[in-house]
Amino acid sequence: MNAIKILVLESVDSNISQIIKILKDNNFQIKICNDNNEFFECIYNNLYDLYIININQMSLSRFHLIKLLNDFHDMTMKMVITSASNIIVPSFIYGCDECIIKNIDKKEILLRIKALIRRQFHIHTDRILLKKNISYDIFSKKVLKNDEELFLGEKAQLILDYLLKYRGNFVSSSDLESAVYPVSNNCKNGSIRFHIHKIRQLIGNDVIISNRTNGYKIDE
Repeated sequence: MNAIKILVLESVDSNISQIIKILKDNNFQIKICNDNNEFFECIYNNLYDLYIININQMSLSRFHLIKLLNDFHDMTMKMVITSASNIIVPSFIYGCDECIIKNIDKKEILLRIKALIRRQFHIHTDRILLKKNISYDIFSKKVLKNDEELFLGEKAQLILDYLLKYRGNFVSSSDLESAVYPVSNNCKNGSIRFHIHKIRQLIGNDVIISNRTNGYKIDE
């Protein structure tokens, strides 16, 4: 099963190769872009768990990119990495979720990135208990029954992952489609129902609640 996927937007005047190496060493999947157009092409064709945006000077195009993502309700966490302290305030004003200075301890960078991932699930641990003996590991993206993996398949896993981020709230089929398929891919509601059925077969009918009008939810 896929691990956490991070899309990195680099800057031509600097690189964050040390940070990228730390992330790769900790089993994060990294894709690197060098400009805004390549970044948008990546998110058009793929799904990511975190965006890391490298900004080293006052760049309105990078700030507007963050704002544009939020305007289009892209819920992916957005972290700015910078070597300039004057970048921090505008990064938050334009809508980033975290901003760090490059010269902080590399272990702290890893901890902050993990904290961002956990924040999406509203937890402070790495696992969510689904049932008495079944849990979901948010970093390995594995469903574990008595610590043995249950293989859902990629789409079913993505649906479960998204529903767990919004535990206690109904999620519509259209929102699940956006969470499971990149913009470039067309799908039908029937595929969502198929994967929901697969999840229920493996972990039980009582985990996911369905409502014809409101969609699906997992209770807290």
